[in-house]
Amino acid sequence: MPRRTLSLALVALALLVAGCGGGGDSGPQTKEGFINDADNVCENLAGKFADAGSQSPGTASDIAKANDTLADLYDKLANGLTGVRLPVASAARRGAAGYVGSVRAADPLVAQLRATGAAFVAAAKTNDAQKFAVAGDNVRAALDAFRAARAKSDTLAVSYGLNFCGNLD
Repeated sequence: MPRRTLSLALVALALLVAGCGGGGDSGPQTKEGFINDADNVCENLAGKFADAGSQSPGTASDIAKANDTLADLYDKLANGLTGVRLPVASAARRGAAGYVGSVRAADPLVAQLRATGAAFVAAAKTNDAQKFAVAGDNVRAALDAFRAARAKSDTLAVSYGLNFCGNLD
């Protein structure tokens, strides 16, 4: 009898340990868990976004590099958030999916940032003032569209309860 009780106790202990903590993917995701995980992704990139935002590019090449840096960081953000599990509760899931979707929706704008930066460099090399002006306007329009998309994502993040994700500069 004591041996059977000990065996049952060991099995119960093993099941308890297997079901508790330790594994980040164990159990259903909650809104609080999503906020924590997503904010970790954003916090890891916050300093890099701040550094990129503090640059003052002076040449066409510098502007293209700044656009590429911003695009690379945003790709890392989007990819990092895609790896965060969404909450299982429907209302919490909708809000989290809406935010992640808004970040992914900027993918074409990120590509446009890269393309307009490269076109701006090419136009600068032609010594054609009109071509250079048009390319510069295109860079500005791409950056403005990207910033508008980021503002929408930031608003969704803050309204959902995210901290770092709503405040990337």
